[in-house]
Amino acid sequence: MFWDKYGKEINPKSTVLLLGDARNNYHASQAWVIKEIRQKARHVYWLNPEPRSYWNTGDSIVGEYGTHTDGVYECRNLRQLEAFVEKLA
Repeated sequence: MFWDKYGKEINPKSTVLLLGDARNNYHASQAWVIKEIRQKARHVYWLNPEPRSYWNTGDSIVGEYGTHTDGVYECRNLRQLEAFVEKLA
C-alpha cells in the first residue's frame, strides 16, 4: 500500500499526484489515507481519467476523496493534462 511504503517520505515540500478513477469496488473508502497524505504534503491533486459525468456514480467516491485534496481534475487526454499543468505554473 502506498501509505505503508511511502507515507514517511511525504513532507511539507511534497506535491502528491494521485491518478485513478476513485472507484472503490464497493469496499471501504480508505479516505483516511488521503487525509493523512494531505496533512503531511504541501499539495495533493487527484487526476481522474473518467469523464466528470461518471464521477460519484456507482462505486465512484471521488467526492469523498476529493475533500482531502487541493483539487480533482478530469484528465483523459494530453490537452486536459496540459491544462492541469498550466494551473500549477
